[in-house]
Amino acid sequence: MEKGSLKRPAVLLAAAWLLAGPAGGAVWWEVRLDVSVEGAYTVRGGGAALAGNFSCRSRWEGRLEQDGDDFLLVHLKTEVLEWRLRERSGPAGSDNVLEAPAGVQPDLAVNYVLKDGREVEFVFDLDGVTIPLHASPISLPLELPRVPGRAPGQDYGDFVRRGTSRVAIPETDLLGRSPERRFSWSWRREKRLMKGPAVLDAIQSHTAEVRVSVTAR
Repeated sequence: MEKGSLKRPAVLLAAAWLLAGPAGGAVWWEVRLDVSVEGAYTVRGGGAALAGNFSCRSRWEGRLEQDGDDFLLVHLKTEVLEWRLRERSGPAGSDNVLEAPAGVQPDLAVNYVLKDGREVEFVFDLDGVTIPLHASPISLPLELPRVPGRAPGQDYGDFVRRGTSRVAIPETDLLGRSPERRFSWSWRREKRLMKGPAVLDAIQSHTAEVRVSVTAR
């Protein structure tokens, strides 16, 4: 488990939205986005059975700055507050257990925000980890929470089983001190993979919670 590790220098990202007029005279807003996830996966076939479980808490901090009629999304800091990944291979009673090596951890990025009617939508992804940890004829990304935007082929939302992975706050939250908004969902996907003569079935699932707070300054 790793706590309090910092990632990424501050960078400017052009925001992909425009608000109609100044929000109560505010010049900039503090933004904090916390993502928590617990999940599990199995990979079966090819002569082996693998099972893993994981948990992660990550935080993104930045600000929105008014720039004429537009806004800039400024990234200040990302922290991995908690991270654990453990994987077992073999029959019960003779498990071979591996844990994620040091330096391998998810990467949280808020890509942009989008003005959608009277809401402000946050588009982010949490990724950067490949499974399985044991030797295997295949490798695939560990599926973690994300809001993938609306580009064709980005089908994460199609496998949400409960709740919604859309993270959007009311536009009125930009008018002053706003409450923390919480979003949660459960996700599950089954996928068949082929590598040469090997046919493997991968099942990944997780539950996610996202907390967003925006404070006018």
